[in-house]
Amino acid sequence: MSLKRGIVELEDYSSNWTVEYEKEKELLEGVLGNKILEIHHIGSTSIPGLKAKPVIDILIVLRSLDEIGEIEELLKPYDYENRGPQGVEDRFFFAKGPEDARSHYIHFTYPKSNTYYNQVYFKKYLLEHPDYIKKYCDLKTDLASRYVNERPLYTKGKNDFIKNVVDLAKKEYHD
Repeated sequence: MSLKRGIVELEDYSSNWTVEYEKEKELLEGVLGNKILEIHHIGSTSIPGLKAKPVIDILIVLRSLDEIGEIEELLKPYDYENRGPQGVEDRFFFAKGPEDARSHYIHFTYPKSNTYYNQVYFKKYLLEHPDYIKKYCDLKTDLASRYVNERPLYTKGKNDFIKNVVDLAKKEYHD
């Protein structure tokens, strides 16, 4: 379970992804302890029936992103690299593994941030509306076939769908 940086390669859903998340969650809770306010398995590997890149996405909620320097030092021995905000002002992105074999991504954010709501609401909405899982899977499959070596274009191609689902979720969940 890993993927070379920049490549788009989707796999059918595997229950092993939940097992891998639970292992990493245990490791992260042991390393970061009470710095973690919440931890969530997010992204496509967290949604049964959805094709995904074989990389586990994890959302970790901290009191403040001011803790990132200390967290970076704590995670270095576990092969995590701080990739910075990556253009998202309310999160820090960490990747685990060498560039030719990424296995986990961590999205660090703080309570009630846009990143928090976008990630949590997107997953919740898909799980509660299975027809959107199929629509998302079809979109991802199409984009992956067109942009195998162009991850930024693949990601950009999903943006409107994701935004639409998050907007629907915000209306439904009244937040």
